[in-house]
Amino acid sequence: MVKGSLREGLIALATLALASSSPEAQPQVQRMSFAIMRNAIQIGQHDIAISTEGATTTVDFRTEIQVKVMFINAYSFSYAGREIWTDNHFASFRSQTNDNGATHTVSAAAGADKIAIIADGARLEAPIGAVPASFWSLDFINRMDFFHTETGKPLKIAITDLGDEQISTRMGSKRARHFRLRGGLDRDLWFDQTGAPLRYQLRGSDNSLITSEALQ
Repeated sequence: MVKGSLREGLIALATLALASSSPEAQPQVQRMSFAIMRNAIQIGQHDIAISTEGATTTVDFRTEIQVKVMFINAYSFSYAGREIWTDNHFASFRSQTNDNGATHTVSAAAGADKIAIIADGARLEAPIGAVPASFWSLDFINRMDFFHTETGKPLKIAITDLGDEQISTRMGSKRARHFRLRGGLDRDLWFDQTGAPLRYQLRGSDNSLITSEALQ
């Protein structure tokens, strides 16, 4: 009788362990990677991982850039950020940036009536409904209030829908929706028919063309 109870207990524990390690119990993760190009020469990579577990979505970002001139490192940039969303509502954000030796830390949290931001120790506020200007989803296009992911600065961004275009990508020719952003974050974005980003493009401080192209 004792042996039977022990065996049943072990079977129950094994079943529980299998259930806890089943695919249904694991977060669903979508990964996207982008080659960062400067005047058609790759200088870095940008990675996004979107993890969904129940009502919570966690989005992790990592960017690494190195620009070399005559085999000498002329410029480097690294960025790591994390957004947390609950029931499709922005909840919190944090980031660390090293811009060629200048470091910045930003954190933000949604409150009842505002977004409280701490940027390099300074306290800022953005209106409720503001979100990080990361544009990892087409859902961001319907918004106006943002804050800068590297500085925490609140932004009012005007977004113009330029319509569908056929563009060349590393995965072949793709139909993409083209949007233009103006207002403290000037760049062009292209999203595929599923709402995933295909390309980000902007002008650098030296007027070079910086493009992030989806790798898959």
